[in-house]
Amino acid sequence: MSLRTLLRDPFKEIIFEIGAGYYARKLERGPETDIRREFLESLELPKAARGMGLRILDVGCGPGHMARELAEAGYDVTGVDRCRALLRRARQSARHTTARFRYATSDALPFADASFDLTYATGVIYWIEHLDATLREVVRVTRPGGRVAFMDPHESLTIANARAYSERHGLSGRDTRKMAAWATSAHFNRRFRDEELRAALTRAGLVNIDMERRMDGMVWFSRSRVAPAACEAEREAMQVAMVS
Repeated sequence: MSLRTLLRDPFKEIIFEIGAGYYARKLERGPETDIRREFLESLELPKAARGMGLRILDVGCGPGHMARELAEAGYDVTGVDRCRALLRRARQSARHTTARFRYATSDALPFADASFDLTYATGVIYWIEHLDATLREVVRVTRPGGRVAFMDPHESLTIANARAYSERHGLSGRDTRKMAAWATSAHFNRRFRDEELRAALTRAGLVNIDMERRMDGMVWFSRSRVAPAACEAEREAMQVAMVS
């Protein structure tokens, strides 16, 4: 682990513990809320009446807005986050639903292999320090053939482009500031190029990778599947052969 990661990782945890209230309010409404709802719609989940058996994991669930909405729609959903203050808000917000919330870091998920049919994260993998470890954990806890989806910044999510987007779409001053804050966060963390994001997902063992740009191209929606067991075994055998 690099010194940079050793310093930045706990600092980020402190930021969220201190700023939990601000972050929760930031996601209650506005462009980041709208793009998350658009992301959920893009997953094309089965209707709740037919999707009751679908086990869903929300990694980095934050204040739990998305997990709550899925639970209200009848899905079996679990949310995890490393910020205890946000988890308290999530539990309070979803107290009348079946949503479950647990403390966990994204690179050490407290679940058995193949526990979920769908695992997703929104605005998470661009922020975390342990990218490859997190992706491996996501793959591990998702069943072979299961679905994995992410929403994260494209390299074009700059402060200037965020402000231009806000002007084109007539966003309020408050929402413009939210967009600029997101772009600032991306600037100091990650903004994914196509080949960079695709390579990371592939390294983790994901297949059938579908990537599209939303929000005037500034945001990635990526959807993929965990390799079926037979394909995974073949991939591991190839890796062993390459090393030996």
